[in-house]
Amino acid sequence: MKTFKYTARTDAGATVDGVVEANTQAEAVDSLKQEGLVVSTVEEASGAHDIDLRLGGKKTKEKSLAIMCNQFAIILEAGIPIVRALQLVSDQTEDKTLKVILSEVASEAAAGYGLADSFEKHGTNLPTTFVETVRAGEESGNLDVVFRRLSSYYEKVSRTKGKVKSAMIYPCFVMGVAVVVVAVIMVFAVPTFKTTFQSMGTQLPWITQFMIDSSDFWTNNFLIIAIIIAIAVLGVKALKRGNDDFRLKWSRLGTRVPVIGRIVRMSAAAQYAGTMSVMMEAGLTVAKAVGVTAKSINNEYMANALASTEPDLEAGKTLATSLAKTEAYPELVTEMTGVGEQTGSLEHTLEVLSEYYDNEVDVASARALSLLEPIIIIVLAVIVCGILLSVYLPMFSIYGGYTNAT
Repeated sequence: MKTFKYTARTDAGATVDGVVEANTQAEAVDSLKQEGLVVSTVEEASGAHDIDLRLGGKKTKEKSLAIMCNQFAIILEAGIPIVRALQLVSDQTEDKTLKVILSEVASEAAAGYGLADSFEKHGTNLPTTFVETVRAGEESGNLDVVFRRLSSYYEKVSRTKGKVKSAMIYPCFVMGVAVVVVAVIMVFAVPTFKTTFQSMGTQLPWITQFMIDSSDFWTNNFLIIAIIIAIAVLGVKALKRGNDDFRLKWSRLGTRVPVIGRIVRMSAAAQYAGTMSVMMEAGLTVAKAVGVTAKSINNEYMANALASTEPDLEAGKTLATSLAKTEAYPELVTEMTGVGEQTGSLEHTLEVLSEYYDNEVDVASARALSLLEPIIIIVLAVIVCGILLSVYLPMFSIYGGYTNAT
C-alpha cells in the first residue's frame, strides 16, 4: 500500500489534513469520500514506500518456488479461478513468507488487480524471472502452462544448487578441521616445546626454529592479522556494493581464475540458456527476455555483457551476433543461439543448451573437487610431517650428543 497526504472538508465545513493508505490515488479519494469528506487535494507522501520486513533481504528458496508453481499448474489446469487458486496454494504452502505473500496477492486479485503486479509489489525479493514470466502468462492467458514451466525450471535450479552444496560439505569440513588443529598446535603445543628445547641449550634444527618463529609470529600478531583480514574483507564488500566499476572488474576476475573461472562461465551460460528458454516460451520478446535473464545471472560481468546486447536487438540485430560481440560467453553458446534463430526453434535450442551446460557444470565441479581432496590431504600430510620433524629432530640431536659424550 502507498501512503497519501490529503486536505479535505467535513460536512460542517472544517478543513482537515491527514494521511490515508491506498493502492492508487483514485482509491484514496474513494476511501475519503466514503468517510463523508470533500477532498481538496491528494498526493503521495514523499519517501513513503512499502517496506517488506518479512523477507529480511533473502530470496525465496527455489525449492519452495518449484512446489508453489507446481501447485498452481495443477489447480489452474483443473479450471479453478485464479483467486481461489491463490487461496488454495496459500493454505497448502509450508513456506511462511510465501504464505503471507499469496494471501495478500489473493486479496488484491479479488479486487481486480493484476497478478504479476501484485506479486511484484508484495514479494519484493521474488526472482525477476518469476514475476516477468507470470506477467507474460497473464497477458497471453496461459498461466497454467507458464506455472508448469516455472516449476520445472526452479526444480532444476534447486537440484543443481543442492548438488554443489553436497559436494562441498566434505572438503570444507576437512579444511575447517585442519585449520583448527594447526592453530591449536601453533598456539598451545609449540610454545611448550620451545620452553623445553631452550632449557636444553642446544642448537635447534632449521625446521624446528622455523616452527617456533612461526608460532611466535602468529601468537604475537594474531589480533593485528585478524583486524587486517577483516578490514580487507569489509573493504572489498564495500567497494563491490558502492563501486560499479570495481564490482564489474571483480566479477570479471572471477571468470578468469583457473578451474573455477571455467565453472563460473559455464554456470552463467546455463543460467542464460535456461532462463531465456522459459521467458520466450512464456511469450516475451527476445529483447525483453534478455533484460529479464540478465537480472537472473549471478556473475555481474556475464550479466552486464548480456544486458549490453539489448540496444543491438532493438536495432534489429540477431541475438547470436550481439552476444558474440561481447566475447563473454563460450563460443558454443553463440553458435547454438545462431542455429536456433536461423531454424526458428530458439526456445528448444536454448533448452537443450541449458541441459548441456548444467551437465558440464556438474562434471567440472566433480572433477575440481576430486582434485581438491588429494591436494588437501597432501597439504595436511606436509604440515603434520613438518610438525613431527620439528619436534623429533632436536630430540634425536640431543640423544646423539649424549651418546657421543658417553
